[in-house]
Amino acid sequence: MTPFNLYREPTLLDTVKHRNLKLASADDHSMAEGMHSCFIAATEIAHAAREFAIVFVRDGQGADNKPRVRPVALLGLAVGENLYVDGSAWGAGYVPAYIRRYPFWAAQLEGMTEPALLFDAWWHGFSETEGDPLYEADGQPSPRLVQAIQFVEGFDVEAQRTDTFCEMLVDLDVLREMSATITLQDGTSFALDGLFAVEEARLNALDDETVLKLHRGGALALIHAHRISMANMQTLVDRKAKRMQPAAAR
Repeated sequence: MTPFNLYREPTLLDTVKHRNLKLASADDHSMAEGMHSCFIAATEIAHAAREFAIVFVRDGQGADNKPRVRPVALLGLAVGENLYVDGSAWGAGYVPAYIRRYPFWAAQLEGMTEPALLFDAWWHGFSETEGDPLYEADGQPSPRLVQAIQFVEGFDVEAQRTDTFCEMLVDLDVLREMSATITLQDGTSFALDGLFAVEEARLNALDDETVLKLHRGGALALIHAHRISMANMQTLVDRKAKRMQPAAAR
């Protein structure tokens, strides 16, 4: 399943140019309506596993030519659909941090020594008339912007820790590529491929010392949460079946 680009119009936040910019409430999640999967940080897995099926997808190769993988929550059965978004409402108790971070994120730009803060100028929540100001009258970041910066910084730290977790899974060779065809009662089929999951047989084949290390480091709990989350594939099927019903029958 191809990745979905949540950010449509990346723009460098400028203290002078965007001095009067304001941001409306973050309750609108319509920006993610076409997002069929979402990156999940390792620290989120235990919470996200209660509502989403969490799998791993390829993300290029590392410096050592080993494959890179990242954990994602499946939000739809087909590219371009999010079964957890209805209009502007988010239809689950947990919202992934990747989405909560929106419309900001940090990026290392050429010629800059520190990561720069960017925002999605496409988002209709920005204006100069409504919402919380990003800057105070003296040009200093407002509490809303300070909170956003802190969240982005924390997210990036957890993303790096997640990379370490995923590298460990690759090194242990416990991931297995999975493919599945899901068929609804009306005969409609959806193929899921390019996804990876921890295989029970490979996990059980690890030596006791490695398992103890995984347990004490907290990784084993994350692995079990990921495996348990696979039961939420049925939740996706149920949501898809409900969405395909005529509006009057829902």
